[in-house]
Amino acid sequence: MKPMMTGAFAALALWPAGAMAGLEICNETGVKQSVSVGYKQGDDWVSEGWWNIAPGACAEPVGGALTNRYYYYRAEAAGRAHVAGEYGFCTQSAAYTIMGDGDCEARGYKRAPFAVIDTGETAKSFTLTLTARPGGAKQDAAKTQAAPPAPEPEVEAAPARATRMTSGLARGAHGEPYSGRLLFQGCDFYDGFEACSFIGEGWKFYAGYDAPTPRAFLARLEGLALNTPMAVTGDLISHGDSSAQLAIGEIEILAGQDPYAGLRAAMQGNWVSADDPADTLYIHGAEMHSYYQGGYVDSYLLDVKAQCPEGPPAGPVMVQTSLQHRDNFCYVIDTLAGGWMDLTLIGQVVMQSYRKTD
Repeated sequence: MKPMMTGAFAALALWPAGAMAGLEICNETGVKQSVSVGYKQGDDWVSEGWWNIAPGACAEPVGGALTNRYYYYRAEAAGRAHVAGEYGFCTQSAAYTIMGDGDCEARGYKRAPFAVIDTGETAKSFTLTLTARPGGAKQDAAKTQAAPPAPEPEVEAAPARATRMTSGLARGAHGEPYSGRLLFQGCDFYDGFEACSFIGEGWKFYAGYDAPTPRAFLARLEGLALNTPMAVTGDLISHGDSSAQLAIGEIEILAGQDPYAGLRAAMQGNWVSADDPADTLYIHGAEMHSYYQGGYVDSYLLDVKAQCPEGPPAGPVMVQTSLQHRDNFCYVIDTLAGGWMDLTLIGQVVMQSYRKTD
Protein backbone atom coordinates (compact mmCIF):
# COMPACT_ATOMS: atom_id res chain seq x y z
CA MET A 1 0.00 0.00 0.00
CA LYS A 2 1.29 3.46 -0.89
CA PRO A 3 0.19 5.84 1.93
CA MET A 4 -0.88 9.33 0.88
CA MET A 5 1.60 11.39 2.86
CA THR A 6 0.14 14.69 3.97
CA GLY A 7 1.17 14.82 7.63
CA ALA A 8 -2.42 14.04 8.63
CA PHE A 9 -1.80 10.46 9.77
CA ALA A 10 -2.15 9.59 13.45
CA ALA A 11 1.10 9.31 15.39
CA LEU A 12 1.46 6.48 17.91
CA ALA A 13 3.91 5.86 20.74
CA LEU A 14 6.74 3.61 19.52
CA TRP A 15 8.00 1.89 22.67
CA PRO A 16 7.14 -1.51 24.11
CA ALA A 17 4.31 -1.29 26.62
CA GLY A 18 6.69 -2.09 29.47
CA ALA A 19 8.78 1.00 28.74
CA MET A 20 6.32 3.60 27.51
CA ALA A 21 4.44 6.34 29.33
CA GLY A 22 0.95 5.44 30.42
CA LEU A 23 -1.26 4.54 33.36
CA GLU A 24 0.62 2.26 35.77
CA ILE A 25 -0.96 0.54 38.76
CA CYS A 26 1.31 -0.83 41.49
CA ASN A 27 0.31 -3.24 44.24
CA GLU A 28 1.64 -2.62 47.75
CA THR A 29 -1.28 -4.31 49.56
CA GLY A 30 0.56 -7.54 50.36
CA VAL A 31 -1.93 -9.69 48.42
CA LYS A 32 -2.55 -10.28 44.71
CA GLN A 33 -4.94 -7.75 43.19
CA SER A 34 -7.02 -8.24 40.04
CA VAL A 35 -7.53 -4.86 38.39
CA SER A 36 -9.84 -3.57 35.69
CA VAL A 37 -9.80 -0.10 34.13
CA GLY A 38 -12.29 2.12 32.33
CA TYR A 39 -11.68 5.16 30.15
CA LYS A 40 -13.11 7.34 27.40
CA GLN A 41 -12.05 6.50 23.85
CA GLY A 42 -13.46 9.08 21.46
CA ASP A 43 -17.21 9.11 22.05
CA ASP A 44 -17.22 5.65 23.65
CA TRP A 45 -16.51 4.29 27.09
CA VAL A 46 -14.21 1.27 27.23
CA SER A 47 -13.62 -1.14 30.11
CA GLU A 48 -10.82 -3.71 30.23
CA GLY A 49 -9.63 -6.36 32.66
CA TRP A 50 -8.16 -8.22 34.33
CA TRP A 51 -4.54 -7.47 35.21
CA ASN A 52 -3.40 -9.81 37.99
CA ILE A 53 -0.81 -7.84 39.95
CA ALA A 54 1.32 -9.70 42.48
CA PRO A 55 2.39 -7.98 45.73
CA GLY A 56 5.19 -5.54 44.99
CA ALA A 57 4.58 -5.66 41.23
CA CYS A 58 3.11 -3.16 38.78
CA ALA A 59 1.08 -3.39 35.58
CA GLU A 60 0.37 -0.86 32.83
CA PRO A 61 -3.28 -1.22 31.76
CA VAL A 62 -3.11 1.88 29.54
CA GLY A 63 0.01 2.32 27.42
CA GLY A 64 1.32 5.36 25.58
CA ALA A 65 0.98 9.01 26.46
CA LEU A 66 -2.26 9.55 28.35
CA THR A 67 -4.96 11.41 26.44
CA ASN A 68 -7.58 11.69 29.20
CA ARG A 69 -7.44 13.36 32.56
CA TYR A 70 -9.77 10.86 34.25
CA TYR A 71 -9.46 7.07 34.27
CA TYR A 72 -11.39 4.57 36.37
CA TYR A 73 -10.37 1.35 38.08
CA ARG A 74 -11.66 -1.58 40.10
CA ALA A 75 -9.39 -3.79 42.23
CA GLU A 76 -10.38 -7.15 43.68
CA ALA A 77 -8.52 -9.48 46.04
CA ALA A 78 -9.56 -12.72 47.67
CA GLY A 79 -10.91 -12.08 51.14
CA ARG A 80 -10.62 -8.31 50.82
CA ALA A 81 -13.08 -5.50 50.13
CA HIS A 82 -13.17 -4.34 46.52
CA VAL A 83 -11.66 -1.00 45.61
CA ALA A 84 -14.60 0.58 43.83
CA GLY A 85 -16.51 3.84 43.66
CA GLU A 86 -19.63 5.40 42.27
CA TYR A 87 -19.00 5.00 38.53
CA GLY A 88 -20.35 2.01 36.62
CA PHE A 89 -18.74 -0.02 33.82
CA CYS A 90 -19.47 -3.35 32.17
CA THR A 91 -17.32 -6.28 33.34
CA GLN A 92 -17.18 -10.06 33.29
CA SER A 93 -15.31 -12.78 35.14
CA ALA A 94 -12.92 -13.66 32.30
CA ALA A 95 -10.44 -11.25 30.70
CA TYR A 96 -12.26 -8.70 28.56
CA THR A 97 -12.34 -5.56 26.49
CA ILE A 98 -15.86 -4.12 26.33
CA MET A 99 -16.92 -1.15 24.22
CA GLY A 100 -19.69 0.94 25.76
CA ASP A 101 -20.90 1.21 29.35
CA GLY A 102 -24.63 0.76 28.73
CA ASP A 103 -26.97 -2.25 28.57
CA CYS A 104 -24.39 -4.38 30.36
CA GLU A 105 -26.78 -7.14 31.42
CA ALA A 106 -28.55 -7.26 28.06
CA ARG A 107 -25.17 -7.84 26.39
CA GLY A 108 -24.24 -10.70 28.72
CA TYR A 109 -22.04 -8.70 31.10
CA LYS A 110 -22.50 -7.40 34.61
CA ARG A 111 -22.27 -3.80 35.76
CA ALA A 112 -19.74 -3.07 38.50
CA PRO A 113 -18.63 0.06 40.37
CA PHE A 114 -15.26 1.67 39.61
CA ALA A 115 -13.27 4.41 41.37
CA VAL A 116 -11.88 7.46 39.62
CA ILE A 117 -8.23 8.38 39.01
CA ASP A 118 -7.46 12.06 38.44
CA THR A 119 -4.13 12.21 36.57
CA GLY A 120 -4.09 16.00 36.41
CA GLU A 121 -4.58 18.41 33.53
CA THR A 122 -1.34 17.76 31.63
CA ALA A 123 0.00 14.37 32.77
CA LYS A 124 1.16 11.99 30.04
CA SER A 125 1.90 9.24 32.57
CA PHE A 126 0.57 8.41 36.02
CA THR A 127 1.21 5.76 38.68
CA LEU A 128 -1.52 4.67 41.09
CA THR A 129 -0.34 2.69 44.11
CA LEU A 130 -2.71 0.39 45.96
CA THR A 131 -1.77 0.26 49.65
CA ALA A 132 -3.19 -1.88 52.43
CA ARG A 133 -5.51 -0.75 55.17
CA PRO A 134 -7.80 -2.68 57.55
CA GLY A 135 -10.70 -4.10 55.57
CA GLY A 136 -9.28 -3.54 52.11
CA ALA A 137 -7.03 -1.54 49.83
CA LYS A 138 -6.73 2.21 49.84
CA GLN A 139 -8.29 4.39 47.16
CA ASP A 140 -5.63 6.85 46.01
CA ALA A 141 -7.77 9.19 43.92
CA ALA A 142 -10.38 11.89 44.39
CA LYS A 143 -13.88 11.66 42.95
CA THR A 144 -15.08 13.72 40.02
CA GLN A 145 -18.39 14.28 38.32
CA ALA A 146 -17.04 13.91 34.76
CA ALA A 147 -17.76 10.20 34.61
CA PRO A 148 -20.36 7.53 33.74
CA PRO A 149 -23.65 7.24 35.66
CA ALA A 150 -23.87 5.41 38.97
CA PRO A 151 -23.88 1.59 38.81
CA GLU A 152 -27.00 -0.50 38.52
CA PRO A 153 -27.57 -3.71 40.53
CA GLU A 154 -25.18 -6.46 39.48
CA VAL A 155 -26.32 -9.72 37.92
CA GLU A 156 -24.24 -12.77 37.15
CA ALA A 157 -23.18 -13.26 33.54
CA ALA A 158 -21.82 -16.41 31.97
CA PRO A 159 -18.04 -15.92 31.67
CA ALA A 160 -16.41 -16.22 28.26
CA ARG A 161 -13.97 -19.09 27.79
CA ALA A 162 -10.34 -18.38 28.56
CA THR A 163 -7.29 -20.60 29.01
CA ARG A 164 -4.48 -19.63 31.35
CA MET A 165 -0.99 -21.09 30.90
CA THR A 166 2.02 -20.55 33.15
CA SER A 167 5.63 -21.28 32.28
CA GLY A 168 7.10 -21.26 35.78
CA LEU A 169 9.46 -18.32 35.09
CA ALA A 170 9.81 -15.91 38.00
CA ARG A 171 8.60 -12.38 37.28
CA GLY A 172 11.44 -9.85 36.99
CA ALA A 173 14.19 -12.47 36.77
CA HIS A 174 15.00 -11.83 33.08
CA GLY A 175 14.30 -8.14 32.55
CA GLU A 176 11.75 -5.41 33.03
CA PRO A 177 8.28 -6.74 33.98
CA TYR A 178 5.91 -6.62 31.02
CA SER A 179 2.20 -7.14 30.53
CA GLY A 180 0.13 -6.51 27.43
CA ARG A 181 -2.66 -7.67 25.13
CA LEU A 182 -1.17 -9.17 21.99
CA LEU A 183 -2.21 -11.07 18.87
CA PHE A 184 -0.61 -14.44 18.21
CA GLN A 185 1.48 -14.46 14.99
CA GLY A 186 2.59 -18.08 14.99
CA CYS A 187 5.71 -20.09 15.83
CA ASP A 188 8.47 -20.44 13.23
CA PHE A 189 12.15 -19.96 12.44
CA TYR A 190 13.15 -16.30 12.11
CA ASP A 191 16.62 -16.02 10.55
CA GLY A 192 17.54 -19.28 12.24
CA PHE A 193 15.97 -18.19 15.54
CA GLU A 194 13.14 -20.52 16.58
CA ALA A 195 10.44 -18.56 18.37
CA CYS A 196 6.77 -17.79 18.77
CA SER A 197 5.81 -14.25 17.83
CA PHE A 198 3.13 -11.82 18.95
CA ILE A 199 2.04 -8.41 17.67
CA GLY A 200 0.59 -5.45 19.53
CA GLU A 201 0.71 -1.65 19.65
CA GLY A 202 3.00 -1.43 16.64
CA TRP A 203 5.59 -3.90 17.97
CA LYS A 204 6.49 -7.49 17.18
CA PHE A 205 7.45 -9.56 20.20
CA TYR A 206 9.41 -12.83 20.09
CA ALA A 207 9.68 -15.57 22.70
CA GLY A 208 12.55 -17.86 21.78
CA TYR A 209 12.40 -21.58 22.47
CA ASP A 210 14.55 -22.26 25.56
CA ALA A 211 15.73 -18.65 25.64
CA PRO A 212 14.54 -18.58 28.44
CA THR A 213 10.84 -19.45 27.90
CA PRO A 214 10.53 -23.26 28.19
CA ARG A 215 10.18 -25.08 24.88
CA ALA A 216 7.31 -27.21 26.18
CA PHE A 217 5.36 -24.08 27.14
CA LEU A 218 5.68 -22.50 23.68
CA ALA A 219 4.89 -25.81 21.97
CA ARG A 220 1.40 -25.58 23.46
CA LEU A 221 0.80 -22.45 21.36
CA GLU A 222 1.67 -23.99 18.01
CA GLY A 223 -1.87 -25.09 17.16
CA LEU A 224 -3.46 -21.70 17.80
CA ALA A 225 -4.96 -19.69 14.95
CA LEU A 226 -3.25 -16.50 13.82
CA ASN A 227 -4.64 -13.37 15.49
CA THR A 228 -5.73 -15.28 18.59
CA PRO A 229 -5.95 -12.55 21.26
CA MET A 230 -4.11 -13.16 24.50
CA ALA A 231 -2.98 -11.41 27.65
CA VAL A 232 0.77 -11.91 28.02
CA THR A 233 2.84 -11.27 31.15
CA GLY A 234 6.53 -11.81 31.67
CA ASP A 235 9.78 -9.90 31.29
CA LEU A 236 11.01 -7.64 28.51
CA ILE A 237 14.50 -9.01 27.82
CA SER A 238 15.51 -6.54 25.08
CA HIS A 239 14.08 -4.44 22.27
CA GLY A 240 15.25 -2.92 19.01
CA ASP A 241 13.65 -0.48 16.59
CA SER A 242 10.50 -2.50 15.91
CA SER A 243 10.79 -5.77 17.81
CA ALA A 244 11.35 -7.00 21.34
CA GLN A 245 12.21 -10.28 23.04
CA LEU A 246 10.08 -11.62 25.87
CA ALA A 247 10.53 -14.19 28.60
CA ILE A 248 6.93 -15.31 29.08
CA GLY A 249 5.63 -16.16 32.52
CA GLU A 250 1.93 -16.44 31.76
CA ILE A 251 -0.43 -16.36 28.81
CA GLU A 252 -4.18 -16.14 29.04
CA ILE A 253 -5.83 -17.07 25.75
CA LEU A 254 -8.90 -14.88 25.38
CA ALA A 255 -11.81 -16.63 23.70
CA GLY A 256 -14.42 -14.37 22.14
CA GLN A 257 -12.77 -11.21 23.42
CA ASP A 258 -11.87 -9.54 20.10
CA PRO A 259 -14.73 -7.43 18.69
CA TYR A 260 -12.81 -7.14 15.40
CA ALA A 261 -12.04 -10.82 14.86
CA GLY A 262 -14.31 -10.89 11.80
CA LEU A 263 -12.51 -7.96 10.19
CA ARG A 264 -9.10 -9.47 10.89
CA ALA A 265 -10.19 -12.74 9.29
CA ALA A 266 -11.65 -10.99 6.24
CA MET A 267 -8.42 -9.12 5.48
CA GLN A 268 -6.22 -12.24 5.29
CA GLY A 269 -4.68 -13.14 1.92
CA ASN A 270 -3.54 -11.44 -1.31
CA TRP A 271 -4.93 -8.13 -2.56
CA VAL A 272 -4.46 -6.03 -5.68
CA SER A 273 -5.22 -2.32 -6.08
CA ALA A 274 -8.30 -1.50 -8.15
CA ASP A 275 -6.49 1.62 -9.43
CA ASP A 276 -3.01 0.21 -10.03
CA PRO A 277 -2.61 -3.55 -10.65
CA ALA A 278 1.13 -3.24 -9.91
CA ASP A 279 0.28 -2.35 -6.29
CA THR A 280 -0.30 -5.58 -4.32
CA LEU A 281 -0.56 -6.58 -0.66
CA TYR A 282 -0.26 -9.82 1.28
CA ILE A 283 -1.80 -9.93 4.77
CA HIS A 284 -0.84 -12.77 7.10
CA GLY A 285 -2.08 -12.57 10.65
CA ALA A 286 -1.34 -9.06 11.91
CA GLU A 287 1.38 -8.39 9.32
CA MET A 288 0.98 -6.82 5.89
CA HIS A 289 3.63 -6.98 3.15
CA SER A 290 3.51 -4.41 0.34
CA TYR A 291 4.85 -5.00 -3.19
CA TYR A 292 5.03 -2.91 -6.34
CA GLN A 293 5.57 -4.52 -9.74
CA GLY A 294 6.49 -7.67 -7.86
CA GLY A 295 9.23 -5.94 -5.86
CA TYR A 296 9.13 -5.75 -2.08
CA VAL A 297 8.31 -2.29 -0.68
CA ASP A 298 7.72 -2.55 3.08
CA SER A 299 6.05 -4.54 5.83
CA TYR A 300 3.53 -3.22 8.33
CA LEU A 301 2.21 -4.37 11.68
CA LEU A 302 -1.56 -4.09 11.76
CA ASP A 303 -4.20 -3.45 14.37
CA VAL A 304 -7.93 -2.82 14.18
CA LYS A 305 -9.41 -0.31 16.60
CA ALA A 306 -12.66 1.56 17.18
CA GLN A 307 -11.03 4.78 15.98
CA CYS A 308 -7.62 6.36 15.44
CA PRO A 309 -5.68 7.05 18.66
CA GLU A 310 -5.49 10.71 17.64
CA GLY A 311 -8.25 11.42 15.18
CA PRO A 312 -11.96 11.98 14.63
CA PRO A 313 -14.59 9.56 16.01
CA ALA A 314 -14.74 7.47 12.83
CA GLY A 315 -14.17 3.76 12.58
CA PRO A 316 -13.44 0.97 12.77
CA VAL A 317 -9.94 1.73 11.58
CA MET A 318 -6.83 -0.15 10.45
CA VAL A 319 -3.65 1.15 12.10
CA GLN A 320 -0.44 0.36 10.19
CA THR A 321 3.09 0.66 11.59
CA SER A 322 5.97 0.47 9.10
CA LEU A 323 8.68 -1.98 10.12
CA GLN A 324 11.29 -0.14 8.05
CA HIS A 325 10.54 3.48 8.87
CA ARG A 326 8.33 3.22 12.00
CA ASP A 327 5.81 5.60 10.40
CA ASN A 328 2.20 5.12 11.47
CA PHE A 329 -0.89 5.39 9.30
CA CYS A 330 -4.52 5.15 10.30
CA TYR A 331 -7.17 4.21 7.74
CA VAL A 332 -10.93 4.13 8.16
CA ILE A 333 -12.24 0.74 6.99
CA ASP A 334 -15.03 1.74 4.63
CA THR A 335 -15.60 -1.78 3.25
CA LEU A 336 -14.15 -5.16 4.12
CA ALA A 337 -16.52 -7.74 2.67
CA GLY A 338 -17.31 -9.56 -0.54
CA GLY A 339 -13.67 -9.69 -1.61
CA TRP A 340 -13.22 -5.91 -1.44
CA MET A 341 -11.25 -3.76 0.99
CA ASP A 342 -11.86 0.00 0.82
CA LEU A 343 -9.68 2.19 3.03
CA THR A 344 -9.50 5.96 3.53
CA LEU A 345 -6.47 7.53 5.19
CA ILE A 346 -7.48 9.84 8.03
CA GLY A 347 -7.38 13.41 6.75
CA GLN A 348 -7.95 12.35 3.13
CA VAL A 349 -11.06 12.01 0.99
CA VAL A 350 -9.77 9.64 -1.72
CA MET A 351 -10.56 6.02 -0.98
CA GLN A 352 -8.07 3.25 -1.79
CA SER A 353 -9.76 0.07 -3.04
CA TYR A 354 -8.27 -3.42 -3.13
CA ARG A 355 -9.69 -6.63 -4.58
CA LYS A 356 -8.89 -10.01 -3.07
CA THR A 357 -7.15 -12.40 -5.44
CA ASP A 358 -7.27 -15.67 -3.48
